[in-house]
Amino acid sequence: MVRLVGRLPSFGFGLSLVAWSIKAFCGFPLLFLMNHKAWIILNWNIKGLNAKDKWDKIREKIDESNCSIICIQETKRPMIDSIFVTNFAPKRFDKFDYSPSDGALGGILLLWNSALFDGTIIQKGSYAIHATFTSVHNLTIWNLVNVYGPCREPGRSEFIYWLKALEINDDSLWLLLGDYDFYRLPDDRNKLGGSYNDMLIFNDAINSLGLIELPIQGRTYSWSNMQANPLLEQLDWFFSSVNWTVSFPNTTVIALAKNHINHLPCKLVIDIKIPKANLFMFENFWVECPGFLATVSAWWNKHFFGHRSAASSFNAKLKNVRFELKKWSKRLSNLKTLISNCNKVIFCLDALENYMPLFFTEWNLRSLVQLQQQKLLKAQNIYWKQRHTLNRILFGDECTKYFHSMATINHKKTPSVKSLLQMVLQLVIISARRVFYCLLLRLDWVTVITQPCSMT
Repeated sequence: MVRLVGRLPSFGFGLSLVAWSIKAFCGFPLLFLMNHKAWIILNWNIKGLNAKDKWDKIREKIDESNCSIICIQETKRPMIDSIFVTNFAPKRFDKFDYSPSDGALGGILLLWNSALFDGTIIQKGSYAIHATFTSVHNLTIWNLVNVYGPCREPGRSEFIYWLKALEINDDSLWLLLGDYDFYRLPDDRNKLGGSYNDMLIFNDAINSLGLIELPIQGRTYSWSNMQANPLLEQLDWFFSSVNWTVSFPNTTVIALAKNHINHLPCKLVIDIKIPKANLFMFENFWVECPGFLATVSAWWNKHFFGHRSAASSFNAKLKNVRFELKKWSKRLSNLKTLISNCNKVIFCLDALENYMPLFFTEWNLRSLVQLQQQKLLKAQNIYWKQRHTLNRILFGDECTKYFHSMATINHKKTPSVKSLLQMVLQLVIISARRVFYCLLLRLDWVTVITQPCSMT
C-alpha cells in the first residue's frame, strides 16, 4: 500500500480535487495489484545486421518475446554504436556490448535493459561475450555467456579449447546459449552425414563443465538451409549450471517463428516472481488513432448526476474516460493480431517440415505469409515510434528444493503422455494430408498412404 508522507494544506476545493484525482487514476484504496512475470532472454543468429529489412524482423521478435536481454550472433559488423542499435532495438535496451566481426564473418552483440539488470562484461572475444548480471531489485547475481562457434578449422578446435577452460563454480549461476555450430547426436540432423568426432568432442566439453541442456520446446531442429527439400540441423544450444537448475527449475526455452532467416529465434524464460503494477497507462500513439477524440469527447461531455461538488464530478469524468479508453484500446490490436497469426502459420509449417518435406503448395503458402508479414512489420514502424517506454518492476525470487530440481531435469528429458499424443497426432495429420492431395490430384491414394512415414 502506498502511504503519502507529509501534510497537505487545507485549500478546500484544491485538496478535494487532488484527492479525487489520485483516487481516479490510482484507485481507492491505493493498492498495487501484482502479476507474476519472468526474466526473458531472446537468442537469435541473425545472419548479418547490415540489411535494413532485418531490423523490422528483430523488432517484431523483441515485441513478441517481451525480453529484457538480447543475444545476437553473426552480426557481420566490425563496429556497432548506440545510434545503430536504435534502428532495431527499443529504447529500454540502453546498455550493450559487442564483439566485432572479422570482415563478413562472426560478430556477437549483447543488449540489456539497465532498469532491470546491472551488467558487467567479464570477457569478450571472437567466440563469446561473458557478462555478469545483477538484478536491480533482488540483487541476484548470475553469469550469461553469449556463444558463437566457428564453422571451420582451426577455429573449431580453438573454440572447444576455450569452452573447456571456463571456470564454472558449483555455487554460481550460469547460462550458456547461442549458436555453437555443433550437434550432439546423429538425430540432430534430418539427413545422414555429419562428423561423429565433432559430436564426441562437443559432448566431452559439455560433460567436463557439468552443464545441463535446456531443450527447445516444440522443435527438433534450429537451423534450415531454406530449400524445398531442406537440410535441418540442431546447432543452437542452451545450457545451465547445476546450481541454476536448483535455483530456477522452471527455466524453459520456447521457439519462435522464423522470418526468412536460417536460424530459429528462441526465447529463454526464467520463471521467477516479478510484480507488475496493474495501473492504467496512457499511450501516446492513441491520439493518432481514429475514434480517439470521439471516445474521449463523448464520455467527457456526458453529464453525471448525484455529484455535489466539482471535484467529485471531475473524478467521475476521469474514471469513465479511463474505463472507456481501456475498452477502446483493446480494439487497436488488429495489427499485432495479424502478425501473431502469420507467426502461427509459419511456426506450424516449420514444425511440419521437421517430419517430412513440405508440398509445393505448402511451400508457396509459407512464402506468401512471410511476404505479408514483412508488409505488416513495415506498418508497425509507426507504432514503435510512438510507443511509450515503460520500465517493468521486478522483485524477489523463490528457490525450489533440490529434489524438485532433479525431478525437473528428468521431466525435461522424459517424453510425457502429452508429447506422445502429439506424435500420434502428427502421424494422423501426415496421413490426412496425403489423402487430401491424392484426391485433389486423382491419384491412387491407397498406394500413397501406405508409404512409410518417417518420424523422429
